[in-house]
Amino acid sequence: MTNVVKCWKKEESRLIYEVEVLNKEIPYDMTCIDWINPFSEDIFNLLTSRQQRVLQAWKKNEFNQMPWLQYGFRDEMDKWIRNKLTGNCYTIEQVRSWEKGLLLKVHGHNDNYYVKTVPPIFAHEPFVHKSMPEYVPEIIAIHEEKNTYMMKEMKGQLLGYSKDIQQWKITAQRIASLQQKYIYDELQIKPIVPNRPIKTVLTEKQVKKTINSLKNYISHTSYQALLNSIPSVLSLVQTLDSKLPLSIDHGDLFGGNVIVENEEPLIYDWSNSSITHPFLSVVRLVEEVADFFSEGLSEEILSAYLCEWTDFGQIDELRCEFSIVRLLEPIYYLAVHIISIFPAFQDNVEKKEIIDGYVAKWVSNTNVINQHG
Repeated sequence: MTNVVKCWKKEESRLIYEVEVLNKEIPYDMTCIDWINPFSEDIFNLLTSRQQRVLQAWKKNEFNQMPWLQYGFRDEMDKWIRNKLTGNCYTIEQVRSWEKGLLLKVHGHNDNYYVKTVPPIFAHEPFVHKSMPEYVPEIIAIHEEKNTYMMKEMKGQLLGYSKDIQQWKITAQRIASLQQKYIYDELQIKPIVPNRPIKTVLTEKQVKKTINSLKNYISHTSYQALLNSIPSVLSLVQTLDSKLPLSIDHGDLFGGNVIVENEEPLIYDWSNSSITHPFLSVVRLVEEVADFFSEGLSEEILSAYLCEWTDFGQIDELRCEFSIVRLLEPIYYLAVHIISIFPAFQDNVEKKEIIDGYVAKWVSNTNVINQHG
């Protein structure tokens, strides 16, 4: 049996831990363990008054945690899974539980499945997946109240490990196809996906707010460089007089969020998706191709993507627009995280890593941004 221990509370004379029990191996016999409600009278009354106070304090704190970190949630999920996979023999493994979600793997007799629960800020993710069945893992079921969905396991290799440049090109073309399906109302996404146009996110007020929030995370030199770039950034935003309609942006499209199954790239993990400038989706993708392959092949991937948009402008105009979006991309995503995503979480364990990545790109682009401004 595997135990995951987390220090919940520190006091002068003691440390209080939460212990999460995970299964050690598959298959796993759930009948070997009886889960007892810590607040049942039989159990609670056996505790000392000091232990009761600790348990009550933990329970009070629990309401501020994500649902899957609360007592009883896993049991609810097990029941839901059993209901959806009636007649199948399976075992359930917890793959990951962190502030941004819960991921379970269901091991079946013939097929395996993943069950993902997301926080309220990402509540649209299951429905984004469901709206594009051709290009994402197959969705088996959605539990709307719990922000949970079940998808069939993908059997393939991550695009990031693929040396087949054709798969990278197909991925770029597929994201363009999905974006145009959204524009022409061919994607029926039930809940409202966050609407975050570049000009709405990168206002003077919000750019300054974003930079000011970074004081404790970046060097003084970087901080000053970002402050000095504000006029040029705002000028660059104003030059983005796009003829393209807003569309769905993946929000984190790179080789690690695409699996190639039977020669078909499937795009998953749409947590950060929003409605904004479509070109944002391929910036990181073409940069990866430049790093992993060559600048020439990166240009080929970009051309394949832009050629899907020639109904909205000449290729030279589209290329110019992409160059502006590429410069704004790290600033835009940083602002989205600072203003919208980080406030939705308590711990933000990935916060520094995310900030460092976007700030590094922003700082490295300041000379080019200032030339444009």
